[in-house]
Amino acid sequence: MPTRASNQSSFFPAGIPGITDSTVFTLPAGNMSVNRMISEAGGLGFDNIVAIGQKWSPARTPGTPHVIEGILVRDRQVRAVVRAARDAANGQALLIVNAGDNGFNRAVLQVKGVHIIRHLHKTEKNSFDHIIARMAADRSVAIDLDVRPLVMTRDGQRQKTIQRYRDILRLMRRFEFPVSVSSNARNPAEMKSVRELVSLLAMAGMEESEVIEGLKTPGTLLAPRGPVSVVR
Repeated sequence: MPTRASNQSSFFPAGIPGITDSTVFTLPAGNMSVNRMISEAGGLGFDNIVAIGQKWSPARTPGTPHVIEGILVRDRQVRAVVRAARDAANGQALLIVNAGDNGFNRAVLQVKGVHIIRHLHKTEKNSFDHIIARMAADRSVAIDLDVRPLVMTRDGQRQKTIQRYRDILRLMRRFEFPVSVSSNARNPAEMKSVRELVSLLAMAGMEESEVIEGLKTPGTLLAPRGPVSVVR
């Protein structure tokens, strides 16, 4: 069964190297301007941020982060994902999709151009099983680990998220699909340093090296590693 050897774009032939927060919200979706978020990200040691709804732009000044455009699909309709994939076909944006049930996630993984699936912690456990994990690995689609619920929730809800992330990491180690790491920040105060991200995700058993690798994932998703073929 032919599959895409990789889901990367041809716009950045060498990719965008460095440490990247895979989901940040700036005005109007967030509370702060993109320039303010860039400044904070640079101070926290990031090379890039994926800003939802912002167009790609290089670093404003040497040493400040690049902005990677993020296109986020919240609608759990496959046709909405297909439309967004067409919009992202210029290769300058990362296409990110909110997870749904098992059938929806399988369908999303068959849409050429999807880069990241996020918010699996908000879905039922069977929404991401070994079959979908293998599909994600085959198609180089990343699963995002969002630290926001580890910070903003407590007690049972927090433990539920931690367990969900442990399950995802167990499948990651078995099937070797990529993961990304996001702060899901709406303002600078919600952004996290690399050290903070390592500490938070350690609660789910994620090793420091795995967190660092996950922070490099968004840039590598924009770098083609092989030919593209039709998913059937």
